[in-house]
Amino acid sequence: MGFIDEYVRARDEKSSVLCVGLDPALPDQRRSDVIKKQYPGDLGDVLMQFSMEVVDSVQENCCAVKINSQYMLFALSYNKLESLNQLIHSYGLLSILDHKLGDIGSTNDSAFYWAQKCGFDAITFSPYAGNIREATDMAHHRELGIIVLDLMSNPEAEGFQKKTRFNQTPLFVRVAEDVKSARSDGVVVGATSHIREVDIQKIRKSVGDDTIMLFPGVGSQGGDAKKILQNAGKNIIINVGRNIIYNDNPGRAAQQYNERMQVR
Repeated sequence: MGFIDEYVRARDEKSSVLCVGLDPALPDQRRSDVIKKQYPGDLGDVLMQFSMEVVDSVQENCCAVKINSQYMLFALSYNKLESLNQLIHSYGLLSILDHKLGDIGSTNDSAFYWAQKCGFDAITFSPYAGNIREATDMAHHRELGIIVLDLMSNPEAEGFQKKTRFNQTPLFVRVAEDVKSARSDGVVVGATSHIREVDIQKIRKSVGDDTIMLFPGVGSQGGDAKKILQNAGKNIIINVGRNIIYNDNPGRAAQQYNERMQVR
């Protein structure tokens, strides 16, 4: 069963398109949105215990968990990542490694190998080396889904991904077209204000109905879930991170977001 089929199963079983983003920051990393609870052990143990508690709390109200590699991979061992993914899968959820990989083929394939070995179901991928098709074939050979960055939530993306032209075609549209041609599993599209309804519609038209659209930016970045639900079709994943995982009651926060995101 491919990643898109696994997504449909999880979405339908959980009646949810919510993805909870695990971006756990330690108290000395920044001033706000940090792990407040004290945990025993080393830094990897702290991240692991916090993450497992979040997964336990939210699992009834989401279809996936997105693990941000920039917060996790430097501190967690292979065994810890495998154990975390086993917990995620025990609840019938998908696990996405948000790694934004983008390199030559042999290096990409090494990342795909280890992502699959650790138990991830899919990985995010940056397309700007121009090797979407090669990377998709490699990921699928490893039985790993691949979700390609298309139009990101940060404001700088508007100047680069929307205004840059490739043979008169906006770069984000060209990436979406290549995703469809390569049979990649999904695209990452932000939910923030510079991404308009017409942009979402263009991407959906370019990638086709089955391709998953993963939307970060709802929650602390102020993104609009309503425009996603009205314009992106059925195969969507809406990610919320900080507003859930740092809430005093992550389970209740996930439930509230999930109720707002019911696909009409």
